[in-house]
Amino acid sequence: MAPGTNVARISPASAEITKLGVNCFVTTKIAYANWIGSVADKTPGANKFDICSAMGNVSYIGKKRLMPGYGFGGPCYPRDNRALARYAESALGIEAQLLNATDASNKEHAEVQAAHFIKEDRSSYMFCDIAYKPGIMVPWIENSQKLRVAELVANGIKESGKRVTIVDRSFMVDLVKKEYGELFDYVADDECLSKDWRAHSWI
Repeated sequence: MAPGTNVARISPASAEITKLGVNCFVTTKIAYANWIGSVADKTPGANKFDICSAMGNVSYIGKKRLMPGYGFGGPCYPRDNRALARYAESALGIEAQLLNATDASNKEHAEVQAAHFIKEDRSSYMFCDIAYKPGIMVPWIENSQKLRVAELVANGIKESGKRVTIVDRSFMVDLVKKEYGELFDYVADDECLSKDWRAHSWI
């Protein structure tokens, strides 16, 4: 065990709720940062990144997971958020309003992002590094919010004749092709994360 590691000796039931509770707290923080970002985007003179950075300086808030961007995804956060909510409601009769709102807000955020990107009316749309979190080295796109936004944009610009291009490593491109087929154009580049693709994509 590494020096300085915190250890909590608790019951199995407490440990399970702790694990779920930690992830649910993080999803709430991410969704809240994105909501603050939406407020700032529609407020003249406000900058969402400055706001969240300043909020993160408060010691009991902290900077981690408090920055506007894509919503939460992957195999753990959405699942754990819903699991704790369903357990509370079904087994205990406790309403999970906060967790349900976090889940709904996360889904809505993808739609807000896509609508914003479509409104930009760019000549091309490119999404690079589309796994559920940046830079992962395994082929995993489950609940990728960036990919969800790319899907919404692709469907939203169909009539214009424009296309969305997915740029990623070959193993990621193969996975997206298998699930989404001809919805996207694809560029397989195994060195894409070290190149300047991101400067030209919705990151």
